[in-house]
Amino acid sequence: MNPIKYLLFCLISVSVCFTSCKSSSNKMVEKQKKVLQKQEVEKAKAEKKAMERGKKRHENIQTKEVRKRMKQSAKKSKNLGKPKKKFFIARWFS
Repeated sequence: MNPIKYLLFCLISVSVCFTSCKSSSNKMVEKQKKVLQKQEVEKAKAEKKAMERGKKRHENIQTKEVRKRMKQSAKKSKNLGKPKKKFFIARWFS
């Protein structure tokens, strides 16, 4: 056999082998990525749920006066991020 033909035959056979292996591994990798994403979403949901339970438990432990102060401070902090409204007459004429 001619060395050039032999080399060409080897290259073609190796390339066919690599392309077939590569396509099957891509499917497996994609499947693993989907599973990991699903696990991350479930983990995030569980963490959020645990945090909510913890907040609720913390609030239930507090006395009535403290709960009232917590509620007022939550309202205050919620309104801190919003810009203040202009005087009503200024809003009418702008």
